[in-house]
Amino acid sequence: MVMASKILNTIDMPCHEIIHPWVTSCCNASTGLLIHSIQTSLRIYVTTYTLTLLMKGRKPTKKELKQTLLNILQSTAFLSCHSFGLLSAMCLLRRLFGKFNVLSVAFLPCSLSSLVAILIERPSRRGLLSLYVTNVASETFYNMMVNRGIIKPIRYGDLFIFGSSITLLLYFFRGQHNKTDSIYSLLRFVVGSSEENNYKKPLLSPQTHQSGKSNQGIIRQAITDIYQAYCTIDSELKTIWTSDLCPHTYGCLYYILSSGTRLFLVGYTLQLSLKLLQVNQILRDPSYIFKLMISSDTFSLGAFLGGFASIYRIVSCLMRRFLGKDSKYICIPAGLLASLTYCVYRNNSITLYVMLKTLQIMYIKGSNDGHFPDLPRANIFFYCFSTAILIHAAILEPHNLRPSYWKFLQSLSGETVGLIDRNYLDIFGLKSSESFKSVLKTYKPVPSRVFKFKSNIIS
Repeated sequence: MVMASKILNTIDMPCHEIIHPWVTSCCNASTGLLIHSIQTSLRIYVTTYTLTLLMKGRKPTKKELKQTLLNILQSTAFLSCHSFGLLSAMCLLRRLFGKFNVLSVAFLPCSLSSLVAILIERPSRRGLLSLYVTNVASETFYNMMVNRGIIKPIRYGDLFIFGSSITLLLYFFRGQHNKTDSIYSLLRFVVGSSEENNYKKPLLSPQTHQSGKSNQGIIRQAITDIYQAYCTIDSELKTIWTSDLCPHTYGCLYYILSSGTRLFLVGYTLQLSLKLLQVNQILRDPSYIFKLMISSDTFSLGAFLGGFASIYRIVSCLMRRFLGKDSKYICIPAGLLASLTYCVYRNNSITLYVMLKTLQIMYIKGSNDGHFPDLPRANIFFYCFSTAILIHAAILEPHNLRPSYWKFLQSLSGETVGLIDRNYLDIFGLKSSESFKSVLKTYKPVPSRVFKFKSNIIS
């Protein structure tokens, strides 16, 4: 009751005392933030779209280059609009209401700026952006509820959510409905396309392996011998533990080992590549690379992916033999048992992504069947609402925000999110200044880099 009464309080202070204390003029503050956010957004999207273009593995055409440039400019305008629009909306609502309240400090202005920003971005990216911010906002909202004592954390609750969600997704994967969503491409990569419904086993062609020439050098001959030994073992594995009940092409042992090994290497390589981005640490100590290569944390993602695929396929093959037929319901025990590998690589982002994707697909399926109403602009609503929750948390209770997202906001705003005077915001009963101090213990801010215009330049 005490907190509820404090939330109704208002702050009768000018904007520059709380929101932009680095400069008194609202126009100067918004313009400086706009220029900095444009620079930061350009750097982000030039890197992102360039890497996307290079990953195609071919020389881009003039049309692709032109489209990439337009996409960079459009996405830059979208992200820059957030910073400029948020600060402008804060000051505008302060002038409109005459005072600050708990909604006009962050939630309402962010909702307005997010609506304008998402309409600037390409429609093809709105769904992905909505899913991402909803993911982060769900975690933030959960932290807010836990800290308020409304809900209590459940031990291994994340494992339960991941296991039930991924099992439902696998059940849909084995079903007959439309599978255009990107999550199904990921499932095909992990569990294999042969686990999908109506998969037709291809006809096998006889394999022949060329023998090495006798006049080759010693090194080349050794390489040839190793390759031939590998081919022999590979051929033998393909014929072990075969069954007409299984839809995959080769024997079950090969089916299990090949997938598990491949995904383990993919996960290990990805995790190692991310850790190798610590350039400064590696330059100071080159032996640090070897430590990263053998670190248990580096193996965790590979163990999770490889273990999930292997267990899912083992259980599926055993169930087919036990039942004497293939069935889409096999994915339920297989998915539940395979989800236990999540304990090796517990990650809230993965859990929330899988859960939200499951809810999204269930709603779309129910809407197509006429069970739920169709919401034509749902992705825009969820984007604006979720972003508003994130900005509310960043300003009023930053300790509930994911650290990586806090750093992103600081980078985009030129560190000005950390300059907001939260001592005035304590009146709402959310202990904003105390929350901010706890964030500073793990994140050291640097002086603001936002351009500070003189008041006589912009009136």
